Amino acid sequence: KYMAPTKERRPHFTMLRTFVLADLITLCNAASGTAVIFTCLNYLANGPEKEHYMWIAFFLLPCCVIFDALDGWVARKMKRHSPIGADLDSLSDIIAFGVAPAVLGFTLGLRGGYDMALMVYFVACGISRLARYNVTASSMADATGKVKYYEGTPIPMSLIIVGLL
Repeated sequence: KYMAPTKERRPHFTMLRTFVLADLITLCNAASGTAVIFTCLNYLANGPEKEHYMWIAFFLLPCCVIFDALDGWVARKMKRHSPIGADLDSLSDIIAFGVAPAVLGFTLGLRGGYDMALMVYFVACGISRLARYNVTASSMADATGKVKYYEGTPIPMSLIIVGLL
């Protein structure tokens, strides 16, 4: 059997090999946000007799904030970051602080047409804000890699809105 010449084979699991501890913490942020979504869906599917799912969702939201703060701190303290770290953080933030609060709002009764339009707008604004941040962060960062100021409101602030509900 003829096999065309190939470049040197890359080792298996190369993506996992590039992960650092901060990336794993970031994935905990995404996992917590995803769990908020699933607990809300479970509550909607089963009704008030499964009220404990709402309490789990409210417990997990602060966990998202903790993981979000911890991942950057760990990356700076260990002076290690991966090539996908910033993008992974933004994607996790969209889940935890964009989609999860919107699903929670829907679960809590924001089900009208205007409510849903507002929540879609909120998520779209979060996505565009994080995309802009990823593009401009390198020019705004100091020598340590930390961005000293933000343009716009950081998406984790969305939890204040959830708290007001």
